[in-house]
Amino acid sequence: MTSNSSQPADQNAPVDNRLKLLAHPDRLLGIQTGRFAAPILVDIDPVDGVCNLDCEWCCQAASRANRPTKFMSEETMRRLGPFSRDWGVKSWRIAGDSEPLLNKRINTLIASGADAGIDMGLITNGVYLERVTLDSLEKLDWLGISLDAGTSETWSRLKKSPAGNFEKILGNIAAVRAKVPKLDVAIKFLRWSAAEHLGKEDFGQGLLPVVDPGTTNSDNSGEVEKVLEVAADLGVRAIIKNAYPRDFADKYRFTRCHATPLGGVFDASHTFHLCCDARGIYVLTDDYTRNDWTEIPRLWGGARHREMIDSIEPSRCVGCAKKLINETLESHLIDGDSSAQLNFI
Repeated sequence: MTSNSSQPADQNAPVDNRLKLLAHPDRLLGIQTGRFAAPILVDIDPVDGVCNLDCEWCCQAASRANRPTKFMSEETMRRLGPFSRDWGVKSWRIAGDSEPLLNKRINTLIASGADAGIDMGLITNGVYLERVTLDSLEKLDWLGISLDAGTSETWSRLKKSPAGNFEKILGNIAAVRAKVPKLDVAIKFLRWSAAEHLGKEDFGQGLLPVVDPGTTNSDNSGEVEKVLEVAADLGVRAIIKNAYPRDFADKYRFTRCHATPLGGVFDASHTFHLCCDARGIYVLTDDYTRNDWTEIPRLWGGARHREMIDSIEPSRCVGCAKKLINETLESHLIDGDSSAQLNFI
């Protein structure tokens, strides 16, 4: 998450996602012509509707509250890998609106993706990281642990969980680093203040039930240096970013969600959502396994799909994770900003 249109406050900034678009000219052509190729990345939700933590800023809290608890079956996990490969998906982000490692079958999912040649990353809060086997860890391209605090006291206050789990997470990270020294492991820290940033009650676009607001006015901004120390001690990266400011949507420089065809969400309940920021709002199908998994390829790029994309009002999406990509696509690919002098390379 970023706080404004400038680069996020990332201490070890990865390659700008806008530059990554250059590796996928077929997807760009599809967006330009309306003949969409398969998504580059899809989110895989092994769990729906439940989390073991309750983060003050969680942008998925409204989605989670709107869905019954569901754990993805092993049969679905086994089919997702070959289906994704055959459709043309390049990568999986295993995360969700819930904690993915609450599903004890997680290693079946990772094996399915690896056997199909899918690039995979896992985002977890780390409490149950020990459930990921060594074999599975070796199959991941990266691992992100949402820590968001440098001390157990702050972590417990902002996540509504016993302070002892903070030390358990650090122990789990240390164990992963010892087992798989070459894996790209990062501690994720979202700098948040109740006064400045959006809280969990602010998401849902007015189309999902409003969740109860946070119960603390505390923030974690004073613990950045401590998090950097913790990461260095563990031998992992630290990714420091800002939560969404309250006026984030007012700063959008795009009028349509052009980036939607680049992704999607396969959830545990067999629902396919068009956007990870709008689970439960823009649903392409309520059963992606229907007719032996032919539902999604049939609907993708069709009239209903395009109409659904056209119905998206970016101003209602108070926390668009694809803000920079959408701005780039609209100004440089769709409309063509004359001030950018695009023909002078």
